[in-house]
Amino acid sequence: MRIFVVGYMLAGKSSFGRRLAKRLKYRFVDTDKLIEWTYKLSVDDIFEKYGEEVFRLLEKRILNQTLSMDNVVIATGGGLPCHDDNMNIIRQNGTSIYLKISPKAIISRNNDSHKTRPLLKNIRPEELETFITNHLDSREKFYSQADFSFNALDLNLEEIVRIIS
Repeated sequence: MRIFVVGYMLAGKSSFGRRLAKRLKYRFVDTDKLIEWTYKLSVDDIFEKYGEEVFRLLEKRILNQTLSMDNVVIATGGGLPCHDDNMNIIRQNGTSIYLKISPKAIISRNNDSHKTRPLLKNIRPEELETFITNHLDSREKFYSQADFSFNALDLNLEEIVRIIS
């Protein structure tokens, strides 16, 4: 079984995915980390040196690599389900979980984060809420295709395992 965790940046996909994988005794894969390991460059460096278009191509390759894995929880990058036919690939090849989060919670987590997100790098603080709200709205049509949707701020691991089983 493959379980894909999708959602906007800072929704907690990797943290939740790790916990879910441990609970299910599955392997855990983070597509961003797999990209960095495979291509020996950070996501930030790929965005900066080659641009988003190249990053999305690499992301698609990594998604396709995960399709040969079994008993795995895969935390996707926030944009992965929103490009090409990636969400269809996810839905046809596993169970998908959308971690839903509000723009205000994203901003709060971003302010607490030590990591700069490539898509937020050049957004001025006074424009951040508008950018995130609009960007999240444009991605919602992809995320909402997931098999299950849960509030990222109120995750009950045991209840989620029961629901998806």
